[in-house]
Order: sequence, then structure tokens, then C-alpha cells
Amino acid sequence: MPKQVDQAERRQAMSEAVWRVVSERGLDGLTLRAVAAAAGCTTGMVTHYFRDKKALLAHARSVMHRRMADRIDALSPQGAARETLRSVAEQALPLDPERRLEAVVWAYFQLSNRTDPDLLRHHTASHASWVRRLTGLVRDALPRPEPADLEWRVRSLVACLDGLALNAVTDPGAYPPELQRRVLATHLDLILETPEGNPAR
Repeated sequence: MPKQVDQAERRQAMSEAVWRVVSERGLDGLTLRAVAAAAGCTTGMVTHYFRDKKALLAHARSVMHRRMADRIDALSPQGAARETLRSVAEQALPLDPERRLEAVVWAYFQLSNRTDPDLLRHHTASHASWVRRLTGLVRDALPRPEPADLEWRVRSLVACLDGLALNAVTDPGAYPPELQRRVLATHLDLILETPEGNPAR
């Protein structure tokens, strides 16, 4: 009996091949042939699942976003709300090989979003989901009543994470994991500051 092909699994493998190609060659090096070679299949098989490079990029982006979300959902519950926020925020930083690959590819994806309306729409939706998740965590870590500048605090954290990740993949020697964690801790002190001038714990 012929072996059943798991189409979702095959698409996942091709998306991971996209990440490897983009990480090694950049977006200019992303071709259907290069993805096929990285995935260990034929170009015809790639086009069977994805009509063109744009479709490949869109699916690879969605898989990467879902993988990060799944990793966050699988985190063990932390005691304090601040620790939960820290643990989730760290998932956006290149602190290990898996997250470093994601950060490198994400940086390239950001550039592709700028000039493509469809990819930009997908990015806007996934980014909004990330902001909503962080907003809930920041809100939980702050004392009541909720501060009027909650949105500013969350956007500040997002900007910190994005900038830190970009610098860490372009100049990893200057931004080792221990420094990334220290910068994040310092920024959390800033955005969780109470009216009395002390960080919420």
C-alpha cells in the first residue's frame, strides 16, 4: 500500500527550507530551486504545494509565527506576573540557535513586507496578535488601576525587543545572550515603573 503523504508536514518542511535559504543567502537567493535543494526534493514538488516564491514566503512566515506562539503556550507557568512577561518576551530574542535563526529570517521578512501589500497585511495581523499578548502580560504585571499610558509601555517593549534582536543577529559578539537578558530586565523596570517610581514586582 503506498505510503500516505502528510501534506501539512511536507509544507512545514518546505517552510523550514525557506528559513535556511533566507538565513544563508538572503531574499535575493530565495528561489524555488534553492528551496527544493534545501528540502531534499524536486522543484516540481515545491511548485505542487506553492505556486510561486511569494506563496512560499507567506506560508513560511505563518509557520514561524505559529511556532513561536506554540513555544510560548508551552512555557511553564511562572510565579509572578513580571516573570511570566519576561519569559514570554525572551522568546523574541535570539538567545539560542533556534531563536537566532528565527530572528535572522524575521529581519529579512520585515524588509519584504515593506513593498508587498499582501505580505504586509499578514505581517500586520501577526504583529497585532503579538502586541495583544504582550499588552495582557504587561497589564497583569502592573498594579491597579491600569496606567493611562499602557499602550506606550507595550509599544516601547516591542521596539526594545525588535531592536535588540536585530542588533544581536547583526553583531552577536556585542550582544551576547547575557547582555540581551540584562537589557530586557532593565527595560522591564522602566515600563513597569509605578507612580511611586519603583518597578512593579
